[in-house]
Amino acid sequence: MKYEILTAVFYRHTFFTGPGYDGIITRATASAAQYLLRHGLLFKPLRDGFMLLYGAQQAGNQRSRDVVLKENFTLEFNLFLTDHLFYNYTQVNVPDITSTVFFFSNDAQSAEGVLHRAGYVSTQDLRAVSTLQEQFFTKPFGRIALQIDEKLQSSYQIRFSARASRWCYFLMSEGLQALSRPAVISTNGNGYFGVPQLVTLPDKGEVPVFISQVPVPLGNANNTVFQLVDYSTAGDDKYKVIISALPAPEMGRISNAAAAFYESGFEYAEIFLY
Repeated sequence: MKYEILTAVFYRHTFFTGPGYDGIITRATASAAQYLLRHGLLFKPLRDGFMLLYGAQQAGNQRSRDVVLKENFTLEFNLFLTDHLFYNYTQVNVPDITSTVFFFSNDAQSAEGVLHRAGYVSTQDLRAVSTLQEQFFTKPFGRIALQIDEKLQSSYQIRFSARASRWCYFLMSEGLQALSRPAVISTNGNGYFGVPQLVTLPDKGEVPVFISQVPVPLGNANNTVFQLVDYSTAGDDKYKVIISALPAPEMGRISNAAAAFYESGFEYAEIFLY
């Protein structure tokens, strides 16, 4: 039988430079699988999402996409997360992952072209797992409810954004602390960092720390490279590069060394340079 595309759903994450996010497995619910089988529809998993196909012929007659959409039904799919570091680099804070799931739908409340409320997945898309009214051997990460009707688009996305935090570079070694006019600059010209501040650390005394003035996104998709430079041995507009590519924060590392300077409402990531 010849199959045509009914619709497709793709997973995207700004942490990655590639076109798709492959950390999610999609499975049709039992009721959806039965409906697909009975009505000449096909669920096709993809590396970064899935497609729904329909048989172009039924009982010897040609069947178009418009005919299928007039049947007006809902299909549900469970999502299972295979990426164990997902919550470390994703900009969404789930209060209790054991009792909640993400719920995605193409209903009227969803943003244009996506299956969630805003441009990126957020806590607005969370529901208590009890609302699914099912018993799970393994709790799903999320649930998709696709309304198949004449408003169905040819494709949708589920978009996750990378976690953004204010980066803090600590100059820990004697050599770095001896720099008289250190600065952290970006290679693309963005002025993320201002002048260093002094913070007192146990057994270290006062240590200079550079704190980014705005949150910096994590991830391979972030093309910003920061350098530690010194203006002390050159003219006002020239500098010597001390560290040509400063490291990004380690995912999952927790520290709070410069808490006295931290503002509420922001996340901070600390990097110690030696």
